[in-house]
Amino acid sequence: MKTSSLKRKRTHPWLTALVLLGTVGTMSACSEESRADLPANASRGASKEVIYAGGVRGLNYSPDYIHSFSVSGPRGMEGGGGNMIRAGKEGPGEAGERCCIGIPQPWKPNTQLHIEWERDRKPYDYKDRSQFEVLTATVTVPQYGSSTSGFWAIFLPGDRVKVMVADGNTNGHNDVNVRPAEDDPLVAQGVRDDAQTKELQERYR
Repeated sequence: MKTSSLKRKRTHPWLTALVLLGTVGTMSACSEESRADLPANASRGASKEVIYAGGVRGLNYSPDYIHSFSVSGPRGMEGGGGNMIRAGKEGPGEAGERCCIGIPQPWKPNTQLHIEWERDRKPYDYKDRSQFEVLTATVTVPQYGSSTSGFWAIFLPGDRVKVMVADGNTNGHNDVNVRPAEDDPLVAQGVRDDAQTKELQERYR
């Protein structure tokens, strides 16, 4: 009986050690699985990209009616809006907000989007649809800060366009209350898409 009791006392620490080793192994496996869900540079303290949903709005400083517009690009930046009257004495035409577009954080340099819009220079002439055209451009998204309040497409005379993410004008160049300057390097020139224009005009003829 004493021998049996001694054996039990001697083996007890080993059993405890095995249980502890098994627990550590299980915790290690769970920890490794969690790390697999993180980006490769997370262990170095780099922030993971997050994409927030934001509304889409438009401003029209041009003398043309904007029927609709859409943007598409990387990192969830896809959305659209439209129905903007031409600019007048009171200021630019404005499109109401539509949901939604992805706004990635943080901003990355050289993020480019494809923008497409329907422009009509004779919106009330239902017999002559020759000025109802589809235009496209490649636009670069200006730098924006960490606190944002939506995406804007701004149309200018001469079939030009600029986009921006409103951020309280953190960096001094995202003020939707100020018309883009004529020499703004981020204003893009629109180009007529002949195939889509033909389809559009036939649809509304």
